Amino acid sequence: MKEIGIALLGLGNVGLGTYRILTQHAKDIERRLGARVRVHHVLVREPGRSRPEDVPSALLTHDMKTILANPEVSVVVELMGGLSPAREYVEQAIASGRHVVTANKALLSAHGEAIFSSAIARGVDVHFEAAVCGGIPIIRTLREALASDRVESLTGIVNGTTNFILSAMADEGATYADALRRAQELGYAEADPTLDVSGMDAAQKLCLLASLAFSARVSPESVLVEGISTLTPADIAHGREAGFVLKLLARASRAPDGLDVRVHPAFIPAASPLADVKGGFNAVLLQSAALGASLFSGLGAGALPTGSAVVSDIIDTCRGLLAGVSGRLPLPCAPNVQDVPLLPPGERRGPTYLRFSVSDEPGVLGRIASVLGEKGVSINSVLQRPPRPEDTHATIVVFTHDTREADVIAAVQWIDSLRSTRAPTQVIRIEEGPGLLLSGR
Repeated sequence: MKEIGIALLGLGNVGLGTYRILTQHAKDIERRLGARVRVHHVLVREPGRSRPEDVPSALLTHDMKTILANPEVSVVVELMGGLSPAREYVEQAIASGRHVVTANKALLSAHGEAIFSSAIARGVDVHFEAAVCGGIPIIRTLREALASDRVESLTGIVNGTTNFILSAMADEGATYADALRRAQELGYAEADPTLDVSGMDAAQKLCLLASLAFSARVSPESVLVEGISTLTPADIAHGREAGFVLKLLARASRAPDGLDVRVHPAFIPAASPLADVKGGFNAVLLQSAALGASLFSGLGAGALPTGSAVVSDIIDTCRGLLAGVSGRLPLPCAPNVQDVPLLPPGERRGPTYLRFSVSDEPGVLGRIASVLGEKGVSINSVLQRPPRPEDTHATIVVFTHDTREADVIAAVQWIDSLRSTRAPTQVIRIEEGPGLLLSGR
């Protein structure tokens, strides 16, 4: 039976999961592929460190030159994460004529276009299904299944850490700090969770999805990104009263003159299928011209779900090798992607949730309503809560009608400057338009 050699770069959670899937499912992979996939090398950074017993020590190396010097290695699988030395190793693999599989969304977000361009010039493939949403086949769907369709919008819960935290806050009334601590204890969050809770991890993933869905060149630095650290159980409870669920959304949609791309917390209707996505699960809801609404969900992280996506890419790459073809799928780089104008955040229109913390005195609600009206912000409904022992300030919650975001921000800045305002106003967008509900729900 024909044999295809590969090398794994990295033996962390995903690397080990990938190795175990390749070895434990070897017979199934052989039947489906018609060839044997053999791991020749596993690159590790610390050669003296103890490794799992099921990984033969003879496979381990800390020298990329060893891999590049082996003519039997046809596919290099980068699972190290980070930018360096992952970037250098991927570039060396491409330059040597090897196909590449990677799960590194940070690398592709920062240097993807250069990497993809180099791959095209060298005539090799780069597959990256596992870079977004773990084992959910959203990359393959956008590159292949919807190649004949026109995606109008995509809305996703693409970060399991923040979804776990918000689920704990919603279901148990946990504070943000307590929910984050539990996420770290259970391994959902890193010791330094900044990349996740700031929304930047979701932004990196969203930019990859947008490049495929809209053939657009989008970077995390160019889009609105907000995190979850200021959210409270009270906000979640107020939203629930109005029929909403709070999620960190990654959203990209066509706008009249370009794209609306952003990552931020948002209230969504409780009837949305995304509202049921809890814990470490991810989901992406696509709206396309021909298919309509379609939902893709599953575990968004972890050794085996992510490793499964990596192995699927390895098999796909090997099929191309067996058929003697490459470049079957276009890569998201010029001329396949172009610069597209992005909708300025202030021009977004939609309803908004506003929570004001104010002095418990007559006339406060009237002043707030007056400022909102002067700025063109129309009130849909109001909730008032009296002071509590743990909070001596009164709470006023306003749900607005569709309003231009810049007008909401201008009104909030004015209200926050009033003597009666005791804390910065909480502003949370409400997303309830097309692309958030499946047909028939």
